[in-house]
Amino acid sequence: MRDFFRSVRFGAAWLMGLALLSPLAAQSPADQQAAEGTVNIYNLDREAHVGGVEIHGLISKAVASQAMQLIRTIRPDVDDLKVLLSSPGGDVLAAMELGEEIRKQWAWTTVDENGECFGACVLVLAAGVRRIPTPESVGLQRMNFDQKEFVASLPSDKAKQKYTGVAKRVETYLARMGMPKKLFQEMSAQQSSAKVRLLDAAKLKSLGLDGIDPAYEQWLRENNIQQPPPSN
Repeated sequence: MRDFFRSVRFGAAWLMGLALLSPLAAQSPADQQAAEGTVNIYNLDREAHVGGVEIHGLISKAVASQAMQLIRTIRPDVDDLKVLLSSPGGDVLAAMELGEEIRKQWAWTTVDENGECFGACVLVLAAGVRRIPTPESVGLQRMNFDQKEFVASLPSDKAKQKYTGVAKRVETYLARMGMPKKLFQEMSAQQSSAKVRLLDAAKLKSLGLDGIDPAYEQWLRENNIQQPPPSN
């Protein structure tokens, strides 16, 4: 019963936050397009079997699609495929779709000292089989979604049902990525605030955002592959 009331409380926080228009949602279509992120291949050396994909700016459906295409393209030539993130957030559903492909391809995710990873970007970070974020560069923030898809021409009760469905999909996604329940709970609580909550090194580890996927770790051991050094 205690868990039930806790779930209701976090669900209410999520709905309250989603009911508020975010800065992205308030922008005109032209502004959103101008603010859209970019995707590039970086440090690709096919002879050394190293390389990755870097994502800068807002994560939209188009950005996620382009990133997935590049990941699939270079995957056969790269042993440890890295996805470098520097994003203030973006579309929740697009971020989860990208995250599914990252996990499928057993790619790493990383945020360096010059980058940031807020809001929906955290969903992408969580997908890496090896997650290497820089402390204080990752932040929980009220997350955005495609307003036109979810609330256009919908009465308030139908819109709330859509919001509830989004929250459930995020919870299920994070569980599938092996993240602790605490991450979804803290993300839900942040939906009622417009501020970014930066995460220090200890918090990143406790929320599962700095670490390695157990299945990937086991594969490394079985193949006698040396594990990467732990992040600071």
